[in-house]
Amino acid sequence: MLALEGRLKGIPIGIDDFKKLMEHGHYFVDKSLFIKEIIDDASEVKLITRPRRFGKTLNLSMLRYFFEKTDKDNSILFKDLKIWQQGDRYINEHGKYPVVSITLKDVKFDSYEKCLEMIKSIMSREYLRHDYILRSSNIRDIEKKIFYSIANREASEVQIAESLGFLTELLYRYHGERVVVLIDEYDTPINYGFIKGYYEKIIDFIKIFLGTALKNNINLKMGVITGIYRVAKESVFSDLNNLYVSSVISESYSDKFGFLEDEVRELLTYYGIDSKIDEVKNWYNGYVFGKDTVIYNPWSIINYVKDKCLQPYWVNTSSNDLIAEIFYKTNVKIKQKLELLIQGQAVPNVMINSNINFRNIIGTKMLDEEVFWNFLIVSGYLKTQNLRIDEGRILADVKIPNKEIAVLYEDIIMNWFKQGEMSSDIIKIMLDNLVNGKIKEFEDDFKYLVNKTFSSFDVGRNSSENFYHAFVLGLLVNLDGKYRILSNRESGTGRPDIMIIPVDKAKKGVIIEFKAAGKDIDKDRIKPLKNAVEMALKQIEEKRYEDELRNSGIREVIKIGIAFCGKEVSLAYEAGTV
Repeated sequence: MLALEGRLKGIPIGIDDFKKLMEHGHYFVDKSLFIKEIIDDASEVKLITRPRRFGKTLNLSMLRYFFEKTDKDNSILFKDLKIWQQGDRYINEHGKYPVVSITLKDVKFDSYEKCLEMIKSIMSREYLRHDYILRSSNIRDIEKKIFYSIANREASEVQIAESLGFLTELLYRYHGERVVVLIDEYDTPINYGFIKGYYEKIIDFIKIFLGTALKNNINLKMGVITGIYRVAKESVFSDLNNLYVSSVISESYSDKFGFLEDEVRELLTYYGIDSKIDEVKNWYNGYVFGKDTVIYNPWSIINYVKDKCLQPYWVNTSSNDLIAEIFYKTNVKIKQKLELLIQGQAVPNVMINSNINFRNIIGTKMLDEEVFWNFLIVSGYLKTQNLRIDEGRILADVKIPNKEIAVLYEDIIMNWFKQGEMSSDIIKIMLDNLVNGKIKEFEDDFKYLVNKTFSSFDVGRNSSENFYHAFVLGLLVNLDGKYRILSNRESGTGRPDIMIIPVDKAKKGVIIEFKAAGKDIDKDRIKPLKNAVEMALKQIEEKRYEDELRNSGIREVIKIGIAFCGKEVSLAYEAGTV
C-alpha cells in the first residue's frame, strides 16, 4: 500500500464504523476475508470471543455494510479489498439481506432499570433505522402499534425482550429475504449486572432477548455475536443448539482479529517507521489465537504509529482494577507460579477452559487456579503456547505476551507494595541499599515491607520457600535493565534461589538463598531462624554459587541468607570477592 500524491492516509484511532473509515480514506488493514469465512461457515449462529479492542466492533460493522440490502450501493467500499477477488459466489452475497445490527458495549449501569432504559434506547434507534417497513401493507396495524412503542421508547419490558425477534419477522416480510443479525459485546450488561447486583434479572432478560432472534427463528439467515467471555453456565445459550463458539484457542477466525506480522510490517513501512519493527514486536506482539497464529495488539499498533512512542496503550484503555482484584484473590500456589511469568517464562500445563464468567471471578473470595489462568487468557493478559489435547483435556503453557502486558504485571506488584504502605521511592531506596551492600538498611525496610504487605497474601506459619522467592522476584522487577535476575539457574554445583548480576562489572553481584524455619530444621525450636540463616549461607558457600558471577566477570559478591517463619524474618550476609 503506497501513499498517494505524497499524502499519507489518516490513522483511524477510535473509528469503528467501517463505512466512515473507508469514505474518509483512512488506513485500513484488510480483514475483508472475514466476510468469506463467515459465508463459508455453515453454522447459523456464531459467537466469537476476543479481548477488548481487538477489532470486534469494526469487523461487525464491515459485515453490516457488506450484507445489508439498502437503497445505496455500498460495493464501492469493498471493490479494492480482498473479498472482491474471491469470485461471484461471494460478490453475489453483497447487499442481499436485511440486517439488524446493535451493540451492547455501552450498557454499563449500576441498576437493572437504567440498563433496561439503555437497551430501550438502542432498540429504538435500530427500529427507526428500519422505519421504512411501515409503508408495507404486509405489516398489520397492531404490529405497527408495537413498532411505534419500541421506537418511541415506551415499550414494556416484555416487548423489549422480544424486540429483536419481532424486528426480524417484520424485515423478512418486507424484503422476502431472511435476516442477518449482528450483536456486538453481548456480555457487557451481564458482566455489569453481576458487579452491580442485578445479575439474575439481566440474565433472564438477555436469554429471551437473544433467544427470540437466534433460536428456532425461521426468519434468520445468520447471527454473528461478539463478546469477551462465553457466558455458558448461566444458560444464556443453553437452548441454542445452532450456536458455534470461536474462542481465542479456536482455529476459526484466528487471523481476523488483531494484526499479523506481515500486516504490521506493511503498516510501519507505509508510515516510514519499519526500522522500529523489532522494538514494536517486543512491546505489542506475542498474542496467539488458535493453535499458533501470532497476533499483534491492533489498538497499541495504531496508537504507536500515531505517537511514535513505545508505551502501554491497550492496558490504559480501561480500568485494570478487576485484573488487580483477581491477583489479590490468588492463593500461595498461584503466586508461586507468577514467579515464572515475572521472569519471562511460561507456566506449564494449564487446563484451558474458555467457559469462564464473572460469577467465577467476582463471587468468590479465593480464585480457583483454572479460573485465574483462563480469565487472563480470554481477557488478553496471557497467551497460550504449545496448545495440545491430552486424554480429552485441552492443555497449554501460558506466558505474558509482550512488554506492554509485563509493565502492567509490574504495576500490579507495585500496588501490592503500596497496600503495605511502602511507596515506590522507598522500594527504590531499599533495592539500592541491597545492590550497594548496605544490607542492614535493606533488612530493616524488607522486614517492614513483609510485615505490612503479607497480610494481603494470607501468609501462614508454614509458607513455603517459594512464596518468599516469588515475593522478592516481584521486588526485583524494578532493577530491570541494570541487572540480570536469575532464578533457580545452575551455578557451581547447585541452583541458587536468586542471583543478581550487574551489567556494569564494577558493581556488586548478589546471591540470595531462602530457608523456612520450622520443626524440620530445629525440632526443639531453639533459635530456628538463626539456624536457618546459617544453613542458607553455608549452602551458598558449599555449592559454590558464586561461579556464575565469576564467569560473568563480577569480582565483588554479597551472599545473603533469608530465613522466615510466617511473617517473622531473619537475615544474615557475607561480603567478599570471587
